[in-house]
Amino acid sequence: MAFGWIAEETVSERPLSRYAAVMGFCVLAGMVAGGLSTAFGDLDGVGPAIVAGAVGIAMALTLWACARWWRALDEAAQEAHKWAWWWGSTFGLAIGSVALFTLAYSTPEALTAQPKDLLLGGAAIIGLSQAIGYGVAWAFWWLQRR
Repeated sequence: MAFGWIAEETVSERPLSRYAAVMGFCVLAGMVAGGLSTAFGDLDGVGPAIVAGAVGIAMALTLWACARWWRALDEAAQEAHKWAWWWGSTFGLAIGSVALFTLAYSTPEALTAQPKDLLLGGAAIIGLSQAIGYGVAWAFWWLQRR
């Protein structure tokens, strides 16, 4: 199998290294999409299509890798991730929203920034705060049960 590091029958062995491998694959797919978007995104006419194609393919590959990883997890690990995503990302969204609005209203540069920059910056703040909240909640789940 070409992607044996995420094969369903081997995920239970060394789960952290399997998780890191899947996340590394996702990061690599995102980096390739970002590189293609940077290199060809400004081309007149075809730039947006290249960006959409590169990002769409990267997202499809990422979803494929994550689905294979998810199906191979046992029920306890799946429950830990579901619980962590629900609670961690919810608190992360709340905290990130407060940070985002605070930055937007207290930073004079926010009033003069391009709308695209504001949108991407806001999405980055929210996504990062949700990911951090998920990580904290996931660790909390496992520490509670050890």
